[in-house]
This record gives sequence, C-alpha cells and structure tokens, in this order.
Amino acid sequence: MFGNQKKIISGLCLLSLTAISVPYAVAGDREIGGYVDRAESRFVRNVWNFVKNFQAWQAVGGNRYKQSQYYYAEPFMFDNSHQNYVDFMDLAYVAGHGNNYYIQTNQSAGQGVDLRTVPAYGDLSHSGDLEFMIIESCYTVTSAPEAADWWTPYSGMFQGLHQLVGFHTLSNSDNGIPNNYANKLKANGGVWQSWFAAVNEERYWIANPTNSDGSPYPGLASAIMYNSTENDRLGAYAADPAGGTVGMKTWWQY
Repeated sequence: MFGNQKKIISGLCLLSLTAISVPYAVAGDREIGGYVDRAESRFVRNVWNFVKNFQAWQAVGGNRYKQSQYYYAEPFMFDNSHQNYVDFMDLAYVAGHGNNYYIQTNQSAGQGVDLRTVPAYGDLSHSGDLEFMIIESCYTVTSAPEAADWWTPYSGMFQGLHQLVGFHTLSNSDNGIPNNYANKLKANGGVWQSWFAAVNEERYWIANPTNSDGSPYPGLASAIMYNSTENDRLGAYAADPAGGTVGMKTWWQY
C-alpha cells in the first residue's frame, strides 16, 4: 500500500497550479554515478548491479545515460566536493548502512553523511547538476510515518534536486532490486514509481516475508519530490524546481 502527503505553505493550494504546462529539460547526454559504503561486500554488489546497466550509452526517451563515476563513498563527495562528485551527476546511486536522514560512507572510520546538513544539490547557479538520488539503505529517506515535520530537514539539499528515493524502514539489501530498477528506468518508467515496483517485486522471490523490525522484506520504500517533478522519468523530466519545501511531497509504502 502507498501513502502520500503534500507540504502546503501558508494555506496556499498548490493544486491550483496543475493546469500550467511544465517545461521539460533539453534532451542530451546524462551521467550516472555509483557510491559504495566501505563496510560490506553486499553494498558493492548493490551499486554494481545498478551501474552495470549503464556501462555503454543507454538511450532513454530523448536522453542518453552512461555511468561515469563508481567510487567507494567518502564524505567529501557529498559535502565540500559535491560539485565534482554526486552533484556533478544527473543520477547518483548510493548503497550502505543508514539511519534517519543519514548514510554511512566508511564503517571502520565511523564516517557518514547527514542529509540535513549537506550543501544544496541540483543548484545550477552553483554548478550543481543532480536530478535524482537513489539511496539503498535502512531508514535514510525519512518520511511522514517517522516525522510529523518530515519536510524541513530536506530544505537545504533540495535546491534543484528533483527526487530522493530509498527506504523509510529497515531495508534488506543484497538482492535483485538494483538490476530490476535499472531495467525499469531504461524502459522510461517513472523514477520513484519504478523503485516502488522493483521493491514490491523483490518480495515475490523470498520465503521469509518479514524483516527484524516487522516490516515486509526487503523493506518499505519512500520518496521525496515536488508536485512538479512527481512524474519525472529519465527520458523526460520537469524543469528544475525552485527549491525549498514549497510544493514538496512524499510517498511511502506501508
């Protein structure tokens, strides 16, 4: 089952804007990056099973996508050098241990990244290019069931970023989700919709349907986006949103 919630500021009904046509980005070549928590080999497999689908140029709609970065994650890739790493990509796929608003980068060093304090992502005025961030980890994409004010912590990072996709519960990785998801994206499926479908389909391949926290295996998906970017796909997506929390919404599985 899915739930969703919109963030509406000062009583402004944002649905009144739905009759306005949304301009779409210019067609062209796009870049994909993969970033792995230096913790367990399964995280390497998760990222590889996604980016391997983009080793050669893949035409999706009017755009082409290819993997151009594949690294063990470091905090500087998300923070002070983000414009050379995750924010230089159009899509970033990350796998590792996580917690609310948090993704680990190096287990032995105790390093990680707090999404509440990262720089603005996708801000073209500051050379940011990121449109979509996918994080395969536990709890990172905190949503309405976990926080009454779920939107405020995302206000800093969403400054042109279109969608953040992942899990809002314990996740159980090392599975077929990344490969399945990549194939759905290459078929021009919706970015968050394809993730939710890939997560659901993984449930059919296992015998034990429950994680240790009681959530269905392999976890419950969640996504943060805007009204204007809700139906984005790799082949065609909306113009960069203004940033901040106005018009922000969340979807989650339950």
